[in-house]
Amino acid sequence: MTDAMNMREEIRKVLDPPGTLLDPGERLLASAVLVMLCERGGDYGIWFIRRTEYRDDAFSGHVAFPGGKKKQSEATLVDTAFREAGEELGFDAGNEVEILGEMDFVRPYTPSVRQYAVKPFVAMINDKVEFVPNYEVSEFFWVPISHLIDPKNRDVRERKRDGMVINDYVFSYRNHIIWGLTGRILDEFFKKTSRCFTR
Repeated sequence: MTDAMNMREEIRKVLDPPGTLLDPGERLLASAVLVMLCERGGDYGIWFIRRTEYRDDAFSGHVAFPGGKKKQSEATLVDTAFREAGEELGFDAGNEVEILGEMDFVRPYTPSVRQYAVKPFVAMINDKVEFVPNYEVSEFFWVPISHLIDPKNRDVRERKRDGMVINDYVFSYRNHIIWGLTGRILDEFFKKTSRCFTR
């Protein structure tokens, strides 16, 4: 694994700089999520949340990255990512998070939320930050990247959606299953950054 001194630069090299792709087009509703990397005990990992269960919520109870829909008052999707992460996890994301880059928009396969286009921002966060989750978050947890990239802990499952076969990227950690939109973002992140975590 790349040493801590070079990790940020290695990741920046393989991601688009923030602000490269701002408009999702097609009259889609722009949203943003924050993929938060953190070093703990000499190992890098990623923070996840489990969303509180609500009736009629397409992502109810799912493991996810903090994030949500862009407000008209927000100038950029980075602002959206900071606000949503700050609200959901109760910390000053604008001051505690360093954006390393962004990834392409991802659209959910679930029909009820297909109008959304989600922009993932990859960031580094200090391991001393304390989270105070709000009502939207039932649980938050950190998963080592070494665990997530281990083939034993990941799988690709085929699912049918609207008569088409789609790939669902699934990651397991203890009693958690990471799949759906979050699994797709995670899979794409590791495709882009594979050399950063395998040396």
